[in-house]
Order: sequence, then structure tokens, then C-alpha cells
Amino acid sequence: MAIFRSHSELYAITVSLLFADFGTGMMIPMMPLYVTELHSGMNLDVVIKSALVFAVFGLFSVISYPVMGRFSDRINRRKPFVLAGLIGFTVLSLASAWVTTFEQLLTIRVAQGIMVGAMAPSVLAMLTHISTSDNRGRSMGIYSSIRGIGPAAGSAAGGLIAGSWGFNWGFYVCAALGLVSIIFVSLFVRETRERRGASEMYDNHETETGGGGRGTTTTIAHNSNSEIKLLVYAAFTTMLALMIVATMLPAYQLHLEASVGGLGIAIAAHLSARLIFQTPIGILSDRFGRRNMIVGGLLTTAILLVGMAHAQTALQLPVLMFAAGITSAAVTIPALASGADLASPGMVGQQMSLFPMASGIGMVAGPLLAGFAAAYLWFAAPFYICAGLMVVVGVRIMMVLAP
Repeated sequence: MAIFRSHSELYAITVSLLFADFGTGMMIPMMPLYVTELHSGMNLDVVIKSALVFAVFGLFSVISYPVMGRFSDRINRRKPFVLAGLIGFTVLSLASAWVTTFEQLLTIRVAQGIMVGAMAPSVLAMLTHISTSDNRGRSMGIYSSIRGIGPAAGSAAGGLIAGSWGFNWGFYVCAALGLVSIIFVSLFVRETRERRGASEMYDNHETETGGGGRGTTTTIAHNSNSEIKLLVYAAFTTMLALMIVATMLPAYQLHLEASVGGLGIAIAAHLSARLIFQTPIGILSDRFGRRNMIVGGLLTTAILLVGMAHAQTALQLPVLMFAAGITSAAVTIPALASGADLASPGMVGQQMSLFPMASGIGMVAGPLLAGFAAAYLWFAAPFYICAGLMVVVGVRIMMVLAP
């Protein structure tokens, strides 16, 4: 019965958030293209404006994440934070349709980042509370796979809706989806609370792994931190690459004469490939080793990224993006699994939180790198810089991590 209840709670959380995730995915292609229709008091290149709407969102998400996480831990409640984030998403989606200036849109993006920072740590805490050490990996895998449907499908829908009926209707649909998630969370997701103290969790982990006490834990933590950070850097570069391409959508629209819908499909192709292949890749990495798969994924993604910088037709971009979605999954899924393997007793949450933090930083750094490098160097510069980082990280992982 406990296992059945755990599974039902997992699906309740995941499916309830899927609607808002769909709306979030819609905004990925819409936001950088929406700025071209807004007046601005700042004389900035359109690519830099596109970079800023992503960067401020990611920056304030990263800032809010640890603050809201500690707050929810202190009061030992999660559901109010999830609902607050969803309500904020819904209201701010409506507000996005009514802005008239680029500066107003930036303000909304700041608020949206804070709302994500309020919601994300509480969702992860809920998943931790309803799972056990025996099924936590499976639970996280199901959660990631189902929630990945939203951004993948939403990216295609966002471009198509905005291209067919205008940006306002796109934001109205996002708000409606957010309202559905609010209703589902209110009705079907129950509150979760801490069931065990930190010391009990530590003792259980030490018993399972044959740990030898606090001194051993300190040594393990010291030795594993550098290896985990390398894996985090690898995951960071995949988000960096995605955000570079997303930020460059207005430039692609001009250079390739691509439609808004077609560019949305390119982003959707990338996210769909990751969604489809992340589970098979995880199984293969368990069987054949994770290090070589991570390194291969990094090097192949770097090559594909250079190819995107030199795409000549509107068809080439979604094809390259789909392939990069597969190779990016070959980086992120084994990296997460390896990070969990290396995490030290008593520090699992702290060390694993580096991965979502890296994604948030990538959301900030990617648009900034794309905007300024493309504007002041040349169009392909951010692609080459990111590809170079991937190669460096891949070589370091090959040298440091065991197969």
C-alpha cells in the first residue's frame, strides 16, 4: 500500500505541473521574438535584448532557489510555495500580453524568475519525501520524463500560436494552462513534511555503504567534490548551448528567412530528442559505463554546435538540434547518475543541488554570451566558445573520473 501511495503521489505532482510546464515551453521561442515588437528606451541590439529577457529570468531563479529552499525547510511546508509559483506564473503570463515596452517585459521576467525560485526547491523536496532510497532514482526519472513533455511540446505550440494568432493569444494560453495546474495542485497534491532527522538519514546511508564514521565522511566529501563539480560543469555546458541557440532565434529568422513556427519547432526538436532518449541512455550508461558516454556526448555536441553556427537552410537547424538533444541527454543523464554515486554521506542534497543550480546559471550565462559575443565579435563566436568549453570539460572528465 505504501508503494502504491508513493506512486500515486508522484504522478499527482508530476501531472499537475505538466500544464504549467507546457506554458513555460511556449515562452522559450516566444520571448526572444516578442521583444522585436516592443518599444524600448534603451538603444540595444535585438540580440542583446533577446539575451536579457532570458538572463534576468535565470539570474533571479538562481538567486531565489536557495533562499526559498531554506524558508520552506524552516516552516516545513512545501505546497504553499508550489501554489505561489503557479499563481505568479499565471498572473505574469497575462501581464506579458499587456506590456508595451521592453523594460516592462524585463520586469515581468524578473518576477517570473522569483516565482520559479519559490516553486522548484519545494517540488524537489516533495519528491524526496514521497520516495525512498530504493525507488528515488526511478521516481526522479519518471518525474523528469513526464515533465519534459511540457517544454518540448510547448516550444512547438508557442511558435505556431504566436505565428498564427499573435503573441497575445500565446500568453493567454500560457495563463490558462497555469490556472489548470493551480486547480490540480490544490485538489490532488497533498502537503509533505520531513519524516526523519538529518542524523537518522546519515546513519542509514552509512550503514548501507559501510561507512566508517565522520572522519571517513569528511575525506570522502573532500575527494568527491572536485569530481562532482566536473560533472556539474558538463551539465552546465549543455544548458549553455541550448540558451545560445534560443537567444539567437531572431538572428536565425533574419539569416535563414525562417518562420516563427519553424524556429519553435527547432527548439521543440531538441527538447523532444532529450525526452525520448534520456531513459534508454540512462540504461546504457548503467551497463557500459558513464564516463565514456559523458565524454562522447560532450565532444559530439560540440561538433553539432559548430554545425549550427554555419546552418544554411531553415531545415538544417531543427535536424542539428534534434541530434544535439540526443547527445546532450548522453551528458546530463549519466552525469546526474554519477553525481549521485559520488555524493558523500550527509551531503547528498547539498551536492546534488549543484546540478539544477548549474542549469540556472547556464540560463543566465548563455543569453549573455550569445548576445554580446554575436554583437561585438561575429555570429558564430558564441557557438565556438561553448564548443571549446565542452571539449575542455570532456578532456578533464576523461583524465579525472574512473570509467
